[in-house]
Amino acid sequence: MSVATRAAPSSTYARPVSDLTGSVLAAEHLLGSRSAAWDAVLATVAAAHGLGPDLPGTTDLPELAGWGDPGAVEHLGATHEALVDGRQASGTFYTPPELVDWVLDRTLGRIPGRVAGRPSVLDPACGSGHVLVACVRRLVEGGLRPEEAVSLVHGVDLDPVAVAITRLRLRAIAPGVDPALLDVRVGDGLDAHPGAPYDVVVGNPPFLGQLRTRTATARATRTARPVRPDQPERPERSGAYTDTSAVFLRHSLGLVRPGGLVALVQPLSLLAARDAAPVREAVVRAGAVSDFWSSLEPVFPGTAVLTCVPVVTVGATQGAVASWYGPHFTPVGDQPLPAHEWGPLTASGAGIPPVAPRTAGTVGDVARCSADFRDQYYGLVPFVREADGRGSGVPLVTAGLIDPAECHWGQRPTRFAKTRYAAPVVDLDALHADAALSAWAQARLVPKLLVATQGRVIEGVVDATGDWLPSVPVLSVAAAPDDLWHLLAVLLAPPVVAAAAARYLGTALAPGAIKLSARQLAALPLPTGRAAWDRGAALAREAQLGTAGERRGRLLACAEAMCEAYDDDAALAWWSARLRTA
Repeated sequence: MSVATRAAPSSTYARPVSDLTGSVLAAEHLLGSRSAAWDAVLATVAAAHGLGPDLPGTTDLPELAGWGDPGAVEHLGATHEALVDGRQASGTFYTPPELVDWVLDRTLGRIPGRVAGRPSVLDPACGSGHVLVACVRRLVEGGLRPEEAVSLVHGVDLDPVAVAITRLRLRAIAPGVDPALLDVRVGDGLDAHPGAPYDVVVGNPPFLGQLRTRTATARATRTARPVRPDQPERPERSGAYTDTSAVFLRHSLGLVRPGGLVALVQPLSLLAARDAAPVREAVVRAGAVSDFWSSLEPVFPGTAVLTCVPVVTVGATQGAVASWYGPHFTPVGDQPLPAHEWGPLTASGAGIPPVAPRTAGTVGDVARCSADFRDQYYGLVPFVREADGRGSGVPLVTAGLIDPAECHWGQRPTRFAKTRYAAPVVDLDALHADAALSAWAQARLVPKLLVATQGRVIEGVVDATGDWLPSVPVLSVAAAPDDLWHLLAVLLAPPVVAAAAARYLGTALAPGAIKLSARQLAALPLPTGRAAWDRGAALAREAQLGTAGERRGRLLACAEAMCEAYDDDAALAWWSARLRTA
């Protein structure tokens, strides 16, 4: 069966698709509900193809005349998705045909043995059927009769309108199929699947990102899946920070037979997020990642969400991973699957240079790395004020005030708890009345490094006298005063920054930014070249204590010394290009 990349078939429908959207709204006004309007639309489309509808509905509304064109069937899915209430907030966006092509190129044509050319395919969150319709068309191109091809695809979704649309789109391809035999049904894709095991599981499952609650108002990516608060949580679903799409990936590994393939669109956070680690581990236990695509540019029209697709062959032995990158699906060659985080699979496409520094020990061997949380953030709110020279206020340093070897407190305005400050301080006299916060403040008011998160490079500044309090999410690195400048030099080392950028790619809020937890900061490696490290530490100190005009030159000199300390200068030009100084 040919699996050459192909575009979606062109439609013969000549009127603007916006007319179809307006017609649904007009029908809703006349019939009194959106569901009744969709029943009428589906009945009209079915009649245009000589089919009886799955659902009852009138076909004599003049407002629905556009749906009487047989070509309008191609626009059912896009029209439905455009009309989902709260589309931007819910993340209801269709899967681009180019991405569907890439996924099907690497799944349908790879089924071995007796089922080659007749694979059973499941989309566990099928929405309005973009992936299943593309599957059927490929199977027909491969020589199957339309009715045979339709019998091989299976779909589930919680949205009854989306399911009805999928069923009608499939029937339009295979008019002779018995609707009762179509296995596309309303249900939860994370429930048991009576038709398992399948040969292929593909699709774009719902994204329910970090800190989004599973409530009846939360909806899923592209399929408008309503979340069911009445349904008990399964163990595999639990975890406040595990994206729902990753749960679908893990669940799908058990739905295919040995040799079967799973390829589900995932958020880029799958690569390195801590709460996605059990899913990555499950993939490794189940089989092998044979192909991988990712992008630091959005490919879903209308949304900035960043995505990736691992293609998993269940029961296979892991080898090299054939990799593609970006919205144009540029091949970047074969790569090894990293042992833990998968960020390096995207790093080469993103332009992060590979590094192999010589190291001895970690930051955690000589320092204590700490992160603060909600209790400290909200606990500080009543004690923060503008600096005015009164009382025992100490500077509150936010992440936005930290650049490499520079603190902008008092020089640059910042925000804390939705309030703008020119120079925020914490009233220690008042704070000490709160025993828990008092103990926390005393533990932080020591010589330390403060490290910002979400930067283009790792941004840290030395608080040599221990006079600053960090604001969440600033990290604190407490160490002996003599070690602080050496540790700042480590954070400024291009090999260290490049390795962290690659390993933890996909976890930051902005594409290309570097986000580190306290644990990950403690795991950063120390160099072997002591003399060069000493020079780097001296240059880091000079950069922080020098003038603004001197800072960039000294930072670059520090970076060169640290490349020598790690015996790896592959990332020097990359780091220098990313460096921003005030």
